[in-house]
Amino acid sequence: MKEYYLLILVTILSITSFYSQDSNDLFVRLVKIEIFPTALSEYTAILNEQMNTAILLESGVLEYRVVNEKDNPHLFTLIETYRDYASYLSHIKTSHFLKYKVRSENMVKSLELIDANLIGKTSKNN
Repeated sequence: MKEYYLLILVTILSITSFYSQDSNDLFVRLVKIEIFPTALSEYTAILNEQMNTAILLESGVLEYRVVNEKDNPHLFTLIETYRDYASYLSHIKTSHFLKYKVRSENMVKSLELIDANLIGKTSKNN
């Protein structure tokens, strides 16, 4: 039943920002998550499982970058990059993403989603 309600919530959130997205542009989202400190180890494992599965199975999921603060390791920032907005919408409906949401829901103290623009990217691997 939780998966059903999560799917409805994800669909509503997706529709609200759909019209502001150009379907041909990369879609970049910043995710700020505060985890209850006692759940840090378990949450990190669940998050890594979800990210690795998404990269493996979804062609539209291009990259995840995750950091947490040294002095406050329960505060995470994720940078998620998708081929386009449709890829993001597809991702949040997958069974592995919904499984992540259900497994982590009691670990998350706060969550903020921020749509972002990719201004530039460089690395030694480019």
